[in-house]
Amino acid sequence: MSVHSTPQPRRFSFRAAAVFAVALSSCLMLVSGLVLIAAPSGRLAREVDWTLVGLDRSGWGVLHLAGSVLFVAVVFWHLLLHAAVVKNLLWNAAAHSVSHRRELAVAAVAVTLVAALAVLDLPPASWLRALMGFMRRDFWQDG
Repeated sequence: MSVHSTPQPRRFSFRAAAVFAVALSSCLMLVSGLVLIAAPSGRLAREVDWTLVGLDRSGWGVLHLAGSVLFVAVVFWHLLLHAAVVKNLLWNAAAHSVSHRRELAVAAVAVTLVAALAVLDLPPASWLRALMGFMRRDFWQDG
């Protein structure tokens, strides 16, 4: 007869919690953002008393903003917990130079491009504005 020891509970992992918090807060922002795109405009939403899962448009806006603040906070938390990894990704101590220059450049260009497209109201970012306009003007007016 073998003796089985009871498994010890794992210690809480702040690193795993940070990764899950980043992922889940991203999902929250995605869902709330999609709802805000699809929801009727503020005036129409009030007139028809529009809600989704108990939240009106204003509630969804607050949820989206709160999720965004949470996302920023957990990203900073994640970066602090993984500071050594981030430092190694950015700086090659042996070569005394910036590491992963191409990856950093691609990420910076992607973020800059998305921001510029949104600010200049150019496709594909402008398509989101068009989709919101369609949902507010046409979809909800015909419904």
